Amino acid sequence: MRRRLLGWILVLYGLAGIVLVAGGAVVGLDAAARIERLASAADGTLAAAAQSTEAAADAFDNVDGSLAESETSAVAAAALARDASATLASLSQAMELSVFGAQPLLPLAGEFAASADQASALAETLDRVGSSLGDTRVDVSGIGVQLEGLATELAVLRDSTGAGEDPPPVQAFVVLLLAWLMIPALGGLLGGLALLRRPPPPATS
Repeated sequence: MRRRLLGWILVLYGLAGIVLVAGGAVVGLDAAARIERLASAADGTLAAAAQSTEAAADAFDNVDGSLAESETSAVAAAALARDASATLASLSQAMELSVFGAQPLLPLAGEFAASADQASALAETLDRVGSSLGDTRVDVSGIGVQLEGLATELAVLRDSTGAGEDPPPVQAFVVLLLAWLMIPALGGLLGGLALLRRPPPPATS
């Protein structure tokens, strides 16, 4: 009697584990794919922002003819930096992925949140630069230097977040984690079935 009870407990444990792993696969793989897409998007946005800022700085070589173009580039760079901030903030939230209560990517969330704040601050600075370009065409000698510094900061920000590298293999990590969790579930199911199929011991007279 105890053996059959233990067998049913193991079978139910195994079935519950398999259902949970299947649910985790549906949710976890979708979230992992989203994280990888956001990482790639952050790389492209930060790279575009750095290039736009460099273009604005280079345009100051010919101030008289390129001031309007510089203002446009600064505004575009600010918009791109703001988009990068939003993307990095979303990536930070996505890093809080929970798999059965565990948050293995949580330490990365703070880094991406800090990078999002930096990108937002850079966007505000670029907005101020764009306003300065529209308001004055007299003393612009320092603006080119400032834009060069901002382009460097954007490049450093891109390197610090690792956005220039391949996106992290989050999907592969989730698959391995789910496979690891599936092992005890299958073991419980098979063990329970084995106990239930064993013939009862002969009755003793």
